[in-house]
Amino acid sequence: MSASTFQGPVLVYAPDRGIGDLMWHLPTIRAIAATTPEGKVVLVARPSSRAAEVLKVEPSVERVLYAPHYKDRLKGVRETLDFYRICRTEKPRAVWILEKIDRPAIAAALAGAPERRGFGLGHGQQRFLTTGPFLPKTMRPAHRIEKLEAFERAHGLVVASREPALKLDPEALQAVKAKYADRPGPWLCLGVGASEPARTWPAARFAAAAQALSDLFGTVFWVGGPHEAEASKAAVGSMPGNVVACDLPLDQSAALISLSAGFLGNDSGALNVAAAVGTPCIGLMGTAPVPAYSRWLSRLDGGQGRISDISVDEAVAAVRARFVAERWGDARA
Repeated sequence: MSASTFQGPVLVYAPDRGIGDLMWHLPTIRAIAATTPEGKVVLVARPSSRAAEVLKVEPSVERVLYAPHYKDRLKGVRETLDFYRICRTEKPRAVWILEKIDRPAIAAALAGAPERRGFGLGHGQQRFLTTGPFLPKTMRPAHRIEKLEAFERAHGLVVASREPALKLDPEALQAVKAKYADRPGPWLCLGVGASEPARTWPAARFAAAAQALSDLFGTVFWVGGPHEAEASKAAVGSMPGNVVACDLPLDQSAALISLSAGFLGNDSGALNVAAAVGTPCIGLMGTAPVPAYSRWLSRLDGGQGRISDISVDEAVAAVRARFVAERWGDARA
């Protein structure tokens, strides 16, 4: 297949699996899209990132295609074949790989994509890329955000801010406003979900924090996945002013967070969404804590990676301090 056949879109491959990871990559994705005449890219992401839902109204992303993550012995072969098929179907004129892994680079090369860029980092990926510069080996231990910043500079991408500034679906906003119209403000969201136990603050402590902050907030919403609903309801009990909202679709959950005065929660996708929509948020950090990459985000670190070391008093004090200093109000206005 000749290079002239590849007149399709620019593909951006972002293989990280979390919603939070997706938020970190948004400024880079937009910067790549800005270099194209159409101002859009096709994003290839993991299904667990839920990118199609999260970026439903993102103007820089034309479409989202999913590339599954495998865990079996043949995962490398399967992922290479999957992306090869995507490239053969889409016929991209360029492929940007926002990672160091070689599988998508090999697939894009085999499919004949004429322009291929990636992190490099001294890995085998570099042999299958057409366009540098590549990130140096010395950057391998760096956090993903640092690598993205270095990659942007190296390739002349213009990123004015690291703030994700996530675009929200107006219909989701209206649905949440209507659903909770009778709930007094200001609203506080508690992000009780997390991907692993080491990043999960006990539900009983969230309940104690909600009780201690009841003088500041008219309604406290508990936000998480459906699997957090039962434990959240048990922790809330008959406590007034608390609403378990773990059954909301993702776009409405993001809308609810954006309409809240503040957010207190685990190091999770919901925390990153809070920062992305401009809601003041305090992250309860356990293992591998996310850096404070957003002006909306502050961290409360339990020390030595133990989220269980964070006390209720510390969490409540952190919320109160920012509530007063930043004059949090009812965000629904």
